Amino acid sequence: MSSTRTARPTPRRTPHRAPLGSVVLRVLGILGAALMLAATPGAAAQAVGLPWSAPGGHLVITYDDGSGHSRTYHVVCGGRTSWTQACRRLREIGGPVGPVAGGELCSMIYGGPQSAEVRGRWAGQVVAESYRRTNGCEVARWSRMVPVLPAPGQESPHRELKG
Repeated sequence: MSSTRTARPTPRRTPHRAPLGSVVLRVLGILGAALMLAATPGAAAQAVGLPWSAPGGHLVITYDDGSGHSRTYHVVCGGRTSWTQACRRLREIGGPVGPVAGGELCSMIYGGPQSAEVRGRWAGQVVAESYRRTNGCEVARWSRMVPVLPAPGQESPHRELKG
């Protein structure tokens, strides 16, 4: 008896490939870990040229209640002070609120005579903003900055500078 063997085709093996979603998640995880390591308070301060180890920043606020009483105070976000309400709010909104966009229509609702100047650095960027309560857009802008800026009718919650 003769035996004839029929050769069976060898199944092709494809290399194991991870689903695209898991690859993307791995890459994002690696990048996130690298950013966290690079953003330690000391490294962040050196990277943006801050003279202190405040990963958020240091702002000097000059507030005028509209009746001639002016106060100047600091908001320093870094180290233990990072958990103050003002620092938390600044982190939530990404830093001091910028100016009203040109051409934006604003209601002509006067919010009061208060004004404030905010100067300093936030996340390595120079900050120089003026806040007023002269119309609806400016009132909304001010409101986003509370408690960094005092709410109308309230005293500043921050320590006043002496001298």
